[in-house]
Amino acid sequence: MQLIESEASICRNIEKNIIDSLPIENNTEIIAPYYDDNDRISRLIKFNKELDDSMNLIQLNENLIESKLEELESILSVYDRVEKYSLIRLTELTLFCVGNYANHNCITDVGDFMVNPRLLLVHIKGEQYPVEKERHTALSVQFSDKETEDCSVAEWFKANTVMETVKKPILPHLLDLLKKISCAKEYIDSVKNQINMMIDLLSYLSMARIPKETNIEGWKDTLEKNDRKMLESMFYRFDSNLFHDLGKKIRHKYKIDNIYLS
Repeated sequence: MQLIESEASICRNIEKNIIDSLPIENNTEIIAPYYDDNDRISRLIKFNKELDDSMNLIQLNENLIESKLEELESILSVYDRVEKYSLIRLTELTLFCVGNYANHNCITDVGDFMVNPRLLLVHIKGEQYPVEKERHTALSVQFSDKETEDCSVAEWFKANTVMETVKKPILPHLLDLLKKISCAKEYIDSVKNQINMMIDLLSYLSMARIPKETNIEGWKDTLEKNDRKMLESMFYRFDSNLFHDLGKKIRHKYKIDNIYLS
C-alpha cells in the first residue's frame, strides 16, 4: 500500500504504549466562567441531549467532537456526578467515532484523534510571532525554504526553533480530563484498552497493504475462512450501554420528561 507521508509516519509511530508515553498537560483545576447552578444544569442537560443527537455516523467527525469538548470545558467547574457522567459520555461518543474510522481503515482520521496535535506552534528565534504548523504537512515541506546547501531543514529546526503543543489530540486530552475529575482508574484503563484495539486493527490492515479506497467489508469477503474470522475478531465493536445508561441516570436525576437522553 502506498501511503502518503503523514499516514506512513502514523503507522511507524503508533505503539501500544503511545497513550502512556504522551506528556501530561498541566493538572491545575479548570477555571470556568461563573454560572448559577440552574444555568449550569440547563447547559448540561442541553449538552447531553445534543450528544444523543450526535450518535449518527453521518454527523460525527473531529470538528463536531471538538466543538462539544470545548462546550463541556466551558461548563466544568465543581466536578459533580453529572459533569463526570457528561465527560464519560463524550469520551464514549469519541470512541464510537474513532472506532468507525479504524474499521474503515481511515488512518489519517484516527491519527488526528490519537497522535496529531490539533494546534502546534513553531517559535522561531528572532521572530516575534510563532508559525502554526500545517497539520497534515511535514515540517520538511512546510519549511523547505529554510534549507541551504550547508544546512538541512532538520538542522535549521534544531538550532532555531522551539515547538509548542497548544492543543493536544482529542483522545489524550480527554484522558487528561478524566484524570482531573478523578474518574475511576478502571474506566480510564478501559479507554486505553479500546484505543489499543483500534491500533492493533490499523496495524494489521497496514501490514496487509490494503489500499485506502478499498471497501473493507468487500475485501473481507475475499479472504479465506480462517483469515476472515481473525479479521472480524479485530474489528472494533462499540458497546453503547454505558453511553445510554449514563444518559438515563442524568434524565432520572432531573426528572426530564420531555428530553430523551437515551
